[in-house]
Amino acid sequence: MVTLRDDAVTGGEGDAGLARAARPGWRAGWADGQGRFLAAIVVVTAVLAWVAAAVSGLVSGVRLQAVLVVSGAVLTAVSVGLPLWQRRRANAARADATVAARAARAALRVALSDTLDPLVHLLGRLTVARGAAKTQLRGEAISLVVTTLAGLGGEHRARVCFFALDHDPPRLRPERFAGRAGAPTAEFSEETTAGAAALGIAHGGAWLYFPDTAVQPPPCWWDDERAYRSVLIGPVATPDTVVGLISMDAPGPGELDGIDVALVRVLATLLATALIM
Repeated sequence: MVTLRDDAVTGGEGDAGLARAARPGWRAGWADGQGRFLAAIVVVTAVLAWVAAAVSGLVSGVRLQAVLVVSGAVLTAVSVGLPLWQRRRANAARADATVAARAARAALRVALSDTLDPLVHLLGRLTVARGAAKTQLRGEAISLVVTTLAGLGGEHRARVCFFALDHDPPRLRPERFAGRAGAPTAEFSEETTAGAAALGIAHGGAWLYFPDTAVQPPPCWWDDERAYRSVLIGPVATPDTVVGLISMDAPGPGELDGIDVALVRVLATLLATALIM
């Protein structure tokens, strides 16, 4: 489980944090292993080059001496060239990571712009609406947020669920969902361990991310299937008022990232503002 604070969206390290979050783990492991493997090759070839040079002065026969000299030259070239080649690859990878991070940030800005414009327009309508019209607009705000977030996570078949908070007695009930098929069926109350945990998340203010529910399950599940492997959960709240809980889940482990965190948090706060107007 990862508890996400304000600086957790990009891993606290700007472009490098986003790039690292987007890089599959096996690639990072291979890069580290490959670096150690190449270092071993450099050491071995340097030693063999020295041995070839030393032996070439002790053997008789022009042909054998020539072979040893040429072998020593090739081994020396390898021991010198490999670090240069590795440095060039590292520089290229660093440049690619920077480009990928900037592209991710640009995509985030576009997604926020496309999402915030209709939501801000809806908030403007809410300020002047009355009675049944206001209730209808609040429902539209919920639909807009969950549908937009689910669409942005469509590549991973993400599902977004909104649970509305009732105060007397305290409970979280499934209000709306969008994305992958399968409506949430759980209703959370203080009488159960899962319900108390869900209410605690709603009132606690922190966002929780579970990269793999098979390794560490979340404190609450919202359907009987339990087929999702990565989960993001957090409050729909303003600094003064809690109105619900929102979740985003995906079938595969590690399929949610920093961009999903940023979007969910921003839209959850705006949704809370719309629901208390």
